[in-house]
This record gives sequence, structure tokens and C-alpha cells, in this order.
Amino acid sequence: MSLAPEVAVLLERLRKHSMTTYQHSCNVGNLAGVLAEGLGLHQEEVNIITLGGLLHDIGKVRVRAAILHKAARLSDHEWEVMRRHPEFGVEILSAQEGFEVLEPLVAYHHERWDGKGYYGLQGSDIPLGARIISLADAFDAMTSSRAYQYSKNLLDGINELVDGSGKQFDPRLVQLFFDIMPAILKRNSRRAG
Repeated sequence: MSLAPEVAVLLERLRKHSMTTYQHSCNVGNLAGVLAEGLGLHQEEVNIITLGGLLHDIGKVRVRAAILHKAARLSDHEWEVMRRHPEFGVEILSAQEGFEVLEPLVAYHHERWDGKGYYGLQGSDIPLGARIISLADAFDAMTSSRAYQYSKNLLDGINELVDGSGKQFDPRLVQLFFDIMPAILKRNSRRAG
């Protein structure tokens, strides 16, 4: 899948709208790729999941910065707008030729293993790539500072994954996360250094 110029344009659009969301998306793409590799998926699938991770929040370019970066609790209306970012993302991707394969990953990255996500998909009905991105998204969000929260330390993030295994996250992916944690930490230390 060679969509590099189109992906770069979308990522630049996201960077200009929200540097925080852009950095988060880069982290999620990286971690999702590591998890996909850890599953032994074919390189094409790894590439697709990595791109899906990079673009999972592209719909947030349609969410006002005042909502995205609000330090206080979101109002019901603001929360409804924020919850639509996967839908907005699919609309943006559907306007790009060749991005169809990424649409389910973006659409369903807030689904939960127990079916309590945005659209109610559960278990293996959630596309594998979306399940991978969901875990990567949550872990990066937990361990990164945001306007509305302080970051958790690594141990607290790990404990959240354990608590969410079989509820929010695919238990097989949580186990894989722990199995490949040394590779994840190594990549993160290279990125930070």
C-alpha cells in the first residue's frame, strides 16, 4: 500500500490543527505497527494497521480546538461532537482514493471487547486492526499528558491494560503487549532520545 504522499498531506493537516493529536497519532501508529508485527501478520497488513493508527484520529480536524484541548469536563453537546470523530474520519478517508481499507480501522477504533463502545461491536466482530489500534490508542492516551489529565506512569498504564483485558481490550492483544513490551520500550526510548 503506497499512499505516502496522501498520508503525509492528511498528517500535516492534523499537525496544523492539533500538535498534541498529531503526536498522539504518530505514537499510536508506531505502537499499532509493533503489535501487528508481534502477531506475525504479513507486512502488507502491518503497513495497513500502522497507517490506520496514524490516521485513527484524522476526524478530529473537524472538531474545534476549543473542544479538543478543553481542560474542563466536556458538556454533553461537546462530548457528542467529540464522539463523532471516527465518523468524520471515515468521511475524510472516503474522499481519498485507495483509503477504503483504512475506513473500518478508523470507524471502529473506539469499540470495546465487551460491546460497550461507540457502535456496540464486540469481540471478534471488531476488525483486528481496530482492536490493535484501540489498545495502542488507550495506552498512549493513558501515558501521555493531556490538557484534561496528567499522564499515568508506565506501571499505572500497564495496570489499566490488565484491568481492561476482556472488557475494553482483546485479552490476546493485552498478553501480546506484555510479551513484546521490551521492543515497545526500546522504540519509545529511541523516539525520546
